[in-house]
Amino acid sequence: MGTKPTAAQASLFPAKRRRLASKKPAAKSPAPLPRPAGKKTWLSATGIETMRRCPRCFWLQYNLRIYQPEGIVSRLANRFDGVIKRYFDLYRGTTALPPLVAGQIDGLLEQPFQEKYFATIDNDYGFLGKLDECVVRSDHKYTPVDHKTASSDPTTRELIPAYQFQLDSYAWLLEQNRKPTTGIGHLIYFYPSEGEKLHEGFPMQVTVKTLPTDPSRVRPAILGAIAVLRGPLPAAAPECPFCLYVETVRKF
Repeated sequence: MGTKPTAAQASLFPAKRRRLASKKPAAKSPAPLPRPAGKKTWLSATGIETMRRCPRCFWLQYNLRIYQPEGIVSRLANRFDGVIKRYFDLYRGTTALPPLVAGQIDGLLEQPFQEKYFATIDNDYGFLGKLDECVVRSDHKYTPVDHKTASSDPTTRELIPAYQFQLDSYAWLLEQNRKPTTGIGHLIYFYPSEGEKLHEGFPMQVTVKTLPTDPSRVRPAILGAIAVLRGPLPAAAPECPFCLYVETVRKF
């Protein structure tokens, strides 16, 4: 028979039990949601940019459908984009470019215009892109175009690296779909200018920035993103505001 505990020892047992109960097993890394048979996961330039900002948020978005919270977003840019596209459509199929960009771009608007492109990577993953516009030169080569609404003078702002990859990815998708590219892409910035006679029309500054494109950079980026998705839940980026918030409130 065992030795009977003293009164002092017995008084410690409830506290010990409480401590043991509070020790939860280590949390396991979450597993991706099962993918329906035959259905691919489609990556995009925007998705890969999310991975560059924070691999953990990227993994959670594509594997568990947990998205970063959306802040206050103005829908004005979406409306503006629709107005611009309808304006460009007025010149599609003609022998002239829209006057806003005439003389700054070589070629004519693609007719008919193909907006969405897809490329298969493997049985589980693919890559997609949605062009704002596409210009075709006389040598039958294609130049991707992306529209940007600017809140500051576009002639003085530095290029956002994500915009370069966006044009690279559009060029890669065009070539994957048997459309040879010109080796360049256009960013067309639309910026509201100052004016004294707004009642006669809202003045708009239009700036075309032409960038060299390198489609060879795209596939390695896609494969790197797929490797992240097929691996365990990665660490958060040190400066990710969403992950920092979660870690901060966890303390409370």
